[in-house]
Amino acid sequence: MNLVIFSGNLAKDAKVVTTSTGKQFCVTTLALREDLRPEEKPAVFVDLIIWGERAEKLAKYLIKGRAISVTGRLEIIKVHKNNNTYTSARVVVDTLEFLGKKTIEAVSASETKVESINNSSSETIEDSEFSEEVPF
Repeated sequence: MNLVIFSGNLAKDAKVVTTSTGKQFCVTTLALREDLRPEEKPAVFVDLIIWGERAEKLAKYLIKGRAISVTGRLEIIKVHKNNNTYTSARVVVDTLEFLGKKTIEAVSASETKVESINNSSSETIEDSEFSEEVPF
């Protein structure tokens, strides 16, 4: 079973990309820390990829500094460039939760609940108090 669970802060804003076949995906980077004291250990950066309709809907909420938690599967990517092979890891996101304080544009006045998006055949929302402005 290939399952990873990470939480951290986004290191950069999400970017929506469309493949040559017309499929959309969103990419961003999550900064992970083992310790809350930054001087102790450096952050580890993991690329995240979100596929499908959710990519465009979530991209505007995935901004640098935002605290999130994700579950998904780990993929190892090998790229051959200039006679060198580069290997990197990324997480294909299944579930994404926004942590910490919520922005006014993202949710209603409820400040105590966590936003959640699940990857399933039909997108579901666990929190029923979202504002009409949220497109998911």
